[in-house]
Amino acid sequence: MNDIVYHGSNNGNIKELVAHTSTHQKKCIYATPYRIVALLFIGKGNGDLDTCIGNFDGKLGIVERREGVFDALYNHDGYLYELDGSSFNHYDYLWSKEVISFLESIKPLKKIYIPNVWEEILKEEKLGNIDVMRYPERPKEMPLDNSDLIPKYIAFEKKGLKGAVGDLLRVYPELASRVEEAYPEYFSDEKNHIAVK
Repeated sequence: MNDIVYHGSNNGNIKELVAHTSTHQKKCIYATPYRIVALLFIGKGNGDLDTCIGNFDGKLGIVERREGVFDALYNHDGYLYELDGSSFNHYDYLWSKEVISFLESIKPLKKIYIPNVWEEILKEEKLGNIDVMRYPERPKEMPLDNSDLIPKYIAFEKKGLKGAVGDLLRVYPELASRVEEAYPEYFSDEKNHIAVK
């Protein structure tokens, strides 16, 4: 693995990173060998419900799912933490630019203050290191109505990430009928039915 990996956060007081259970249902610590990718994860928000981060046509990109999301997520300061990469590895179930460690906790080697995360992302865009797709721009495989999130969040819920579908419907209530069609058993549970009304 790389000697150094990065973890992005809006918390400047991290003395040690502690493992937590992720969407992959594994207790681990996430990081990335790529500084620009760590910057993208500093954003305060709803994760995949706000943006789509991935490789599009062979290049790193970030997609704004709703107007104004980029400003809300990134127009503030943040922190990059450099970590010893020796315990981090990539696994097939991870995104290509992610690595994880199964240690219980890791102390950062260094903390880097970022005065404005959005300005840093725009610098990387100008250098050609990332495609920044502002709403409504998006790759051809991604629908404008964000319905690509439906199977993903249903899968999260079925794998035990309780509340995933509720989170999806809180941000995108207009998808409710399509979620109900795809996952009727979710709506047959009265507490879920009430939660999304």
